[in-house]
Amino acid sequence: MRCIHTHSSSLEGVDPLFRMVSGLRAHGLFSLRLSMAPPWSVDVDDGAPLTAIAVDRGAAWIDAAGGERIRLDAGAVALIAHGPRYVVADEPGRPPTVRIEQGGTCVPLTESMRSTTHRGLLTWGNHDDGPDQLLVGTYASASQVGRHLVGQLPEFTVLPPGEVDEALLGLLRRELEDPRPGHSFVIDRLLDVVVCSAIRAAARTTGRGWLSGTVDETVAGALDLIHESPEAPWTVASLAAALHVSRATLAARFREAVGDPPGGYLTRWRLTLAADALTSSDDGLDAVARRVGYGSAFALSAAFKRHHGMSPSQYRRRETTAAVR
Repeated sequence: MRCIHTHSSSLEGVDPLFRMVSGLRAHGLFSLRLSMAPPWSVDVDDGAPLTAIAVDRGAAWIDAAGGERIRLDAGAVALIAHGPRYVVADEPGRPPTVRIEQGGTCVPLTESMRSTTHRGLLTWGNHDDGPDQLLVGTYASASQVGRHLVGQLPEFTVLPPGEVDEALLGLLRRELEDPRPGHSFVIDRLLDVVVCSAIRAAARTTGRGWLSGTVDETVAGALDLIHESPEAPWTVASLAAALHVSRATLAARFREAVGDPPGGYLTRWRLTLAADALTSSDDGLDAVARRVGYGSAFALSAAFKRHHGMSPSQYRRRETTAAVR
């Protein structure tokens, strides 16, 4: 059985978290409602860069490949990043009854699964109205901007009940219980909001990087300026002046939180945006260079090759070829 469902979206907008989640969405979001009655166990081996699991009813356990076991109660949300293999089941240690492989291929192992689609939402499982109900959103692949986001996350981020606003989960619940026109559209965007909420909470526990930098008000302000106007000729002095702090204060706090000086991070962000611009448009290198803050195509090409290990034209050709396979 094939379980593939995709949506596309523009990367317009300046908010970095919006851009990054949209960067994931633009490369494919597969969403489904998992409806199960015990005993059940799903072996997930799809390699997806990011998956969100929200428990609407009942409970579930995640068995990670390294032996970690995580309980998810109703109202809990989990983010799974970097494509690890794991099992989600009604009880820890339950042998898998079905496997999900790369590309969303669902392979029954010991029992048959049923699937129905109502107004755009796929419901899949061993029971039409099982006591365990999970909403699963899988971002199938990632742009460079999306990878910039996912790279900051641990493999498993779990928010216990109450961490994600119950009002948001209530909206999800109502959409599940009373599907109306536009149902799939609303579910997908609510999933995006759940992911953003989880990422915000994860900022407190991640290692050094742009996400942990958002916890510090001064560093967050500098990151906002860089993300919103990458074409501007930012320096430590101009960023510090815009934030009304000293250069020394900004430089020290930025490096401590992010792991790079402001100039180094600005370069990486510009080249991340350039990589996505090469694959999402037919713009020439001069136009891309101006958009991301380089004075010429030559300057961008030299920096791009140092960072990505290939020229912009080679990168565009490789990514275009991969997209049509």
